[in-house]
Amino acid sequence: ENEGKKRDFTKLELKLDHGNRPLWACADGRIFLETFSPLYKQAYDFLIAIAEPVCRPESMHEYNLTPHSLYAAVSVGLETETIISVLNKLSKTKLPKEMIDFIHASTANYGKVKLVLKKNRYFIESPFPEASWLFLVLKKLLQDEVIGRARLVSENAQGSDGFTISKTAGEIESGHSGLLMESELAAAAEEKETHAFEIDPAQVENVKQRCLPNALNYPMLEEYDFRNDSVNPDLDMELKPHAQPRPYQEKSLSKMFGNGRARSGIIVLPCGAGKSLVGVSAASRIKKSCLCLATNAVSVDQWAFQFKLWSTIRDENICRFTSDSKERFRGNAGVVVTTYNMVAFGGKRSEESEKIIEEIRNREWGLLLMDEMHL
Repeated sequence: ENEGKKRDFTKLELKLDHGNRPLWACADGRIFLETFSPLYKQAYDFLIAIAEPVCRPESMHEYNLTPHSLYAAVSVGLETETIISVLNKLSKTKLPKEMIDFIHASTANYGKVKLVLKKNRYFIESPFPEASWLFLVLKKLLQDEVIGRARLVSENAQGSDGFTISKTAGEIESGHSGLLMESELAAAAEEKETHAFEIDPAQVENVKQRCLPNALNYPMLEEYDFRNDSVNPDLDMELKPHAQPRPYQEKSLSKMFGNGRARSGIIVLPCGAGKSLVGVSAASRIKKSCLCLATNAVSVDQWAFQFKLWSTIRDENICRFTSDSKERFRGNAGVVVTTYNMVAFGGKRSEESEKIIEEIRNREWGLLLMDEMHL
């Protein structure tokens, strides 16, 4: 109903060099990007990371900042101040206070707490650089009855608070380094001290529920510290030389990986864009056992073929589990390709199927690939 209403932008304060900047930032969260600007490519890459596209005609693109788009930005490593700083650099106008306040409000708690899987143990970690704020968050979580009960006292705990302390490498979101000043790049790249406490694996889902916005409002990012995982066996698997991911495929992978860790999430690409190569590339980077779920037996055969086409995985390390094909891989690590129905089926199974499904349940998987999960 607001579509036909006129909006007054006369209060927007133009910068002296506005002609050199590519976008307009409005108080209502809308952003307009000039496609003919020399900075269009950098600005476009940044905007699709923080905002939702509304319409994209030839000369001017419109985007909208939303809480969910900002959640997504934080989840791939963009911090609140970085978002505001880069927007201010690109904007022809002084950033409206309403927009700055909205960004702060939407990202206030998101990304401040992570659920990290390290060597088959779960830790709640806070990477926030301000120690006083960090302890406030972790202590607030521990005051909750559910989370307090789920805590495990770690042997490696340091300090009077019983938190484990570690260092993590800084991270710069792929494609945005050119929009940051040297001091900002240095700050983003420097090591950060993180504090964490361990929780009972059986209580992980309950803890995640308590951290949702309708409860404690500290939604957790989920990460797997695969590079330092010495507990689960490695899978001997590399991409073949002819497997060269395209730039947009590399970009989608960069959203998944950072600091030697893998993030949980959804990669969305158009039909025919090569999602299979992206999935095989992800498995090749993690190098742990991989469970790949497809929609039907034909897709299972296609995925098994793609793994062999793009990677150096040996035949004995990959198997298919369908109603017609009940294979098992040999060795300590491998890839199982099966269907959603085969895993979710709750009825009576054959003895052979029951043994395979029991092996799947009892194995620690480094990666769960879910194809066409929107169906």
